[in-house]
Amino acid sequence: MFTLIHICFALVEIALTIIAVRHWLTHRSSYGLIPIAVIGALVYDNLAIASGSLLGEGAALQAVNVPRYVFHALLTPMLVIFACGVARRADVGWSQTKGVHAAFCTLATALIGYGAFTDILNLQLEPARFQDTLRYSNEFSLLKGPPLPSLISMVVLVVVGVVIWVKARWPWLFAGALIMLILAGAGSRAITLANLGEVFLSLALVVTLIAMDGRIPQVVRARFAAPRTA
Repeated sequence: MFTLIHICFALVEIALTIIAVRHWLTHRSSYGLIPIAVIGALVYDNLAIASGSLLGEGAALQAVNVPRYVFHALLTPMLVIFACGVARRADVGWSQTKGVHAAFCTLATALIGYGAFTDILNLQLEPARFQDTLRYSNEFSLLKGPPLPSLISMVVLVVVGVVIWVKARWPWLFAGALIMLILAGAGSRAITLANLGEVFLSLALVVTLIAMDGRIPQVVRARFAAPRTA
């Protein structure tokens, strides 16, 4: 049953990826490539988990699971840069400076470096089961608790999401990231809950990507346009 649920998650995220790619082909935003890459990686993640019951323990399933960690390490922190891009499109004052943009990029780079060290260079795969699913988890960690790059990336999305909610009346980035944080915590052992959170996050990323090329700047301009004088 849970294997089928992960296949359904993958199908939803494939549909969201197609929507995001079609939007990107029209607008060609560099920021738009980030959610496309992240959601594409989540498609692979769910399919890899679903394949466990078919492949069973062994070298084949290990090989299938390795890219899960590579993608998470290299791509998830890029959402920090996407958050900065959304703030810029919403004309948030502090996000417009090169220094702030550089700070977001530096944070993303540091998180990628941390993730690469823990999930690529020191990857220690051990079989892990949840219900009828089988995957390989990474037993190496520098710090106890949830993966630091993912946690910080979600916190940044939540904070920027609040700003966008206030400035542009767009609550969905905040909502998606918050749901992801809650379900990831609840799903520390139940991988399916964490991946359900990723579906909500993916949906929030796609609708925000579309809105940042249309609705968000339009609402901001309408709200903060200077009143005309007679």
